[in-house]
Amino acid sequence: MCRTFVISILMVLSGCVGGLAGLEEAPESERTFEKIVEVPGASKDRIFESTKVWIAQNFRSAKAVLEYENKVEGRIIGNGAIDYPCSGMECLGKGNWKVIFTMQVDIKEQKFKQTFTNLVLSVPPTYNSTFGVQSGFERPVWQKGDLNSIKPALLKFGDQLAASIQNSKARENW
Repeated sequence: MCRTFVISILMVLSGCVGGLAGLEEAPESERTFEKIVEVPGASKDRIFESTKVWIAQNFRSAKAVLEYENKVEGRIIGNGAIDYPCSGMECLGKGNWKVIFTMQVDIKEQKFKQTFTNLVLSVPPTYNSTFGVQSGFERPVWQKGDLNSIKPALLKFGDQLAASIQNSKARENW
């Protein structure tokens, strides 16, 4: 019985230590990340127009969704917001959080590069019977744990956008 208690305590403490590792500050260089996606057979113009449509359909932001666009340069900059990508017990504390970000898309023939910057966590106000109303707030994403949760969710956009570009050709012939 005592042995089981000691093992339980060690498991809880190791979980706490693992949780503290996520509180570690991510270097500034990791807070901006990018992905290059190949789109075989897609012209620069088709990628550009399809990207604008995809952003309009998928991004919801309090700010203007399309911040900047230049077809000649092949650059689109948009603002987006997604639900915080939590799982399991983490969702008890972060289930209502939002991630606000800027996505820049640089476009060339048959490929594009997405760059994600300005990552911000938006935490809504909460009510706790002990502490009452807690104000909501926004803060930059600086913790490794948050960045490790958010980065894969944002990088999936590249594959989704590529699929949308490929499907745009099929939609032209309706």
